[in-house]
Amino acid sequence: MKLVLVVSSLSTGGAERVISLLANYWAARGEDVSLITIDSAASDSYPLDTRIRRLPLGLMADSRGYIAALANNWRRIFALRAAIKSTGARVALSFGEHVNVQMLLATRFSGVRCVISERTDPAQHPVAAVWRVLRRMTYPMADALVVQTKALLPWARRIARKERAHVIPNPVRDMRHITSAQPLECAAKIVAAGRLVAAKGFDVLLEAFADVVRELPQCRLVILGEGPERERLMKLAHTLGISEKVSLPGRVAEPGEALADASLFVLSSRYEGFPNALLEAMACGVPVISTACRGPVEIVKHEVDGMLVPVYYAAQI
Repeated sequence: MKLVLVVSSLSTGGAERVISLLANYWAARGEDVSLITIDSAASDSYPLDTRIRRLPLGLMADSRGYIAALANNWRRIFALRAAIKSTGARVALSFGEHVNVQMLLATRFSGVRCVISERTDPAQHPVAAVWRVLRRMTYPMADALVVQTKALLPWARRIARKERAHVIPNPVRDMRHITSAQPLECAAKIVAAGRLVAAKGFDVLLEAFADVVRELPQCRLVILGEGPERERLMKLAHTLGISEKVSLPGRVAEPGEALADASLFVLSSRYEGFPNALLEAMACGVPVISTACRGPVEIVKHEVDGMLVPVYYAAQI
C-alpha cells in the first residue's frame, strides 16, 4: 500500500517523533511510504528509514499580516496537493490542526483517503479563530479523526462524523538500550523535558524546585528542550535563587540519555495530549510525578506507577 505522511516539520517534538516512528515501522513492513513536511529538511531531528521518500516543501516562513498569511497558506495547499499526487499514495495521514486543514483542502476531490490526528488537548490548546472555523468546516471531510485519549472522544465526535472518531494512544519506543552519555554528578537528578512554552508549566516546576532545594540542597534540575520561554525561565530561576542548581541544555539528540541516570522525572504541563516524554521516562524505569491533566491521567495510576498532582497556575512574572 502507498502511504503519505504529512507534518509541519521533523524538528524535535512529540508529534514529530511519533510520525517518524510510524513511517519507519510501515517502511520496515514493506509499505511504500512517503513523508512530506511543510518545513525544509534542515530542521530534521529524527532519522528515517532509507526506503522512505522524503519530500520537504520548505514553505514554513512566517506571514506578516492577513493577506500574506492567506497567500502563504494557499501556496502550501497547492504545493502539498502536487507533492501528494506525485507519491501516488491512496492513503494520507497528517498531524496537527494546521496541517490537518491544509491536507484536507489539498486532497479534496482527489480520491485520497485522509486520516487526521490531533496531537494535544484541543479544548485547552489556543487556536486562532480562523483556524477554529476552518477546522470545523474541514474535519467532517476526513475518513478518520484520531485523538490520543478517551477523554477527547466526545470532542472528536462533535467536530467530525461520529463513526469516524477514534482513540489511538502514542507508541513508546524501546528504551532498554539507552545509557547515559554524561551522568550528572549529584545525589538527586530531576529531569523534565518539552518545548519551553507556557503550556509545559516549567515556571511552576521551578517554583516547586525552589522549595525542594531548601530541604534537599543536593538536588539538581535539568529541563531539556528549547522555546520562547527560555529567557523568562532563566530569569525566574535567578529570582528564586536556584540558577546554579538548574540546567537548560536546550535540544538534545537523545533525551533518553538524560533519563538513564535520573532520580525522578517531572511533567508539569498545564495541558497535554499523550506525552512521549512521560512514556519514555516510565519505559526507562524512572519514578515519575505528573500533573493530572488529560493524557497523563490515562497513563499514570496514582501511587501505583507514579504520582499525579493537581494542575497549578503559577503567577506570571
